[in-house]
Amino acid sequence: GVCISAGCWSVCRLRGLRDSTLERVTQTVRGPTVLVRNNTMPAMTTSRPTSAMIKLAADALQSLNPRLLPLPPPSMEQSGGRDVCFVNPTLLCKDLPDEIGMRGVISSWYISPERHVVEMVVVGFISVIALSMIVPRLSRYPTDCANQPDANSLRPPLLLRLLIGICFTLQIVYKLAGYPGKLYMMLMPCNVIWCLHFAHAFVPMSPNARHVLVQLCITYVGLPVVAIATPDLSDLTLPFEIEYFFLNHALLLVFPMYWICSAKVSMLPLAKRGESVLGNFVKWYSMACAIFALFYFVFVTPVAVYSGLNLNYMLSPPPNPGNVISGESFRLMSIGCCGALFFIMRFGALVGESLATAVLLKVRVSAGKGKKM
Repeated sequence: GVCISAGCWSVCRLRGLRDSTLERVTQTVRGPTVLVRNNTMPAMTTSRPTSAMIKLAADALQSLNPRLLPLPPPSMEQSGGRDVCFVNPTLLCKDLPDEIGMRGVISSWYISPERHVVEMVVVGFISVIALSMIVPRLSRYPTDCANQPDANSLRPPLLLRLLIGICFTLQIVYKLAGYPGKLYMMLMPCNVIWCLHFAHAFVPMSPNARHVLVQLCITYVGLPVVAIATPDLSDLTLPFEIEYFFLNHALLLVFPMYWICSAKVSMLPLAKRGESVLGNFVKWYSMACAIFALFYFVFVTPVAVYSGLNLNYMLSPPPNPGNVISGESFRLMSIGCCGALFFIMRFGALVGESLATAVLLKVRVSAGKGKKM
């Protein structure tokens, strides 16, 4: 275990502890309340043998923000104003610029820097290999097929562009008006989806690029569903920010429905490409998972350390029933849950489109027979 004395900021390791719980103690003599960690969840240092390269990378990652504690502070004050949120120098949670909004999103070394480095390398390597195999095999969006919509139809219509522009602007305004550094929260998954929609609506790009963005947004549609079902509203403190949270997440469900219902984008293989439904599904699903994992494990994690904010819960687990997702492997559990969610949503969209296509075909056949009679 590790304890930190808030008075002199010394670090001590407690050996031989077998209790798997995390305790909270009060330093009545030397300083504010701090956290105690047992040896099953290493923090600043680790007794496990690690290679020199991993240790060097871990030190570099830790140097991005030497102010982080071994564990996140409690979401509510528990020691009469002595809870510590950052060290070097000491910053009590009560002295945060926005204590209510920031306490629940403070970064920490819930898992060791070495563990972060190993997961970044392994997940990053697997993701890059997967993308290098998938991307060259993706079917390009057709621009010359008679039975496919023209390229310009993939740009959102004017009404959707206006809606995207307004919502994206409001999202930025809320982040800028919030606590210092809240703009980093644009790296949260649903906010990243808003960035994809904004780029799709206003950034010039090829039809194939637009097609890829839409396919990703459809696969990721389960993320706003989960956000609405199990909302974390701890850092939403501005006027009407909670109401807008639910509104903008609900709108993220509308856009994929538009693309599928308008038949401008299909979950089925593109015409005249000779690709199976299963092969098409596996490629798009695997690509979405690889991009998501690469982005958050390799790019967002260092930003979360640097900013001191627990972006997408990459540094400590999210609130979850029974603390099922916890411990050293909580990030791997989370990515597994996300992978299952992406599979369910994309498979549901595929089945829904297939059933709708079959029903429409049956109606057209029946209508044709009626005209002949």
